[in-house]
Amino acid sequence: MSVSGWDDGPVSEPTFRYHPDPLASGSALRTDHVCSVCGMDRQIRYQGPVYGRQPDSLCLHCIHSGAASRALSVSAGGDKDSDMAAVFSDAVDVPDAMPLSVVEEITRRTPGFAGWQQEAWLYHCGDGAAFLGPVGYRELEAHPEALAMLRKDHQRYGWAPAETEQFLRRLDRAGEPTAYLFRCLHCNTSLASWDIG
Repeated sequence: MSVSGWDDGPVSEPTFRYHPDPLASGSALRTDHVCSVCGMDRQIRYQGPVYGRQPDSLCLHCIHSGAASRALSVSAGGDKDSDMAAVFSDAVDVPDAMPLSVVEEITRRTPGFAGWQQEAWLYHCGDGAAFLGPVGYRELEAHPEALAMLRKDHQRYGWAPAETEQFLRRLDRAGEPTAYLFRCLHCNTSLASWDIG
């Protein structure tokens, strides 16, 4: 069943600055459902992490508007003013100078993504980067600057170059280890992080 606007046909899905295609990235699934927050019949269901109360079903509209973050908040004890808003990604390794408005848009009004351990959003050029999805080595070959970033990360941890190359060639979009591809919204640099179970 299609959700209709006043008289302008089906309601379009929201767009996200920091997560341009939640369907392609695997953070959303095309399926009919009733959203637990707004109660509307929807065709796209969010299937990423929720750090807060767990809904039975969640639509992208409620994430985009911030309604889901408010509705799924958890009590921090005490009065209602101490409730903690639900988030869809964790704010880890955020650069010190990052505006709070950017961090809040990414964590509270942008679909997150599931990882093996701790997902981390990437930042570049003083802004959040756009999450494009999980990738393996074959996909990363088209993004040499992202591969260079992963190599530098492994060097920082003391990995030998041969160990790093062996690890990178094992990256698998659908398995583990995996990498997560981002793109800078300002200079178009490809960025990547990695994760393993």
